[in-house]
Amino acid sequence: MRAAAPGIGWLLVCAVLAGCASGGGQAVRPGVLLDDVQAQWGAPKAVYQHAQGQRVFYSPQPWQVRRLDFDALGRLQQIHEQVLSVAQFAAIEAGKWRAADVQQTFGPPARRATDADKGSVWSYFFLEYGVHRRARIHFDAGGSVARVDVAEDPAADDRYR
Repeated sequence: MRAAAPGIGWLLVCAVLAGCASGGGQAVRPGVLLDDVQAQWGAPKAVYQHAQGQRVFYSPQPWQVRRLDFDALGRLQQIHEQVLSVAQFAAIEAGKWRAADVQQTFGPPARRATDADKGSVWSYFFLEYGVHRRARIHFDAGGSVARVDVAEDPAADDRYR
């Protein structure tokens, strides 16, 4: 019986760590108040106002972004567990999307590079099916999306940022 105890302890530690790594640890459900989410998960990565209420972003892992939509009363309406994906970035339409559309969909970028004359490039890093990827969104000087490049991230390592 003694040999089993350390194994059980190790499983308990792993379960607790997995819960903490999930971005707040505790699951939230539609109807919960924004204040309650913040009490559980801490300060969000970003908050944006929109006509229906607020859009809140959390990043429990460097490669993961969760998007939560709250109504005008501050109640959770919808949660998107991972908004960073090849399919989501492929849906961006060059010439139609602007910087605000990108931020409202994906949250703030991990990196920004700006050249006032030429525009800017925003980079997002994510993990999809075990492959580290980098999405680069190129904006023209007017703030419209010029193109989107998604590729395997050549700088990814085991720590992944």
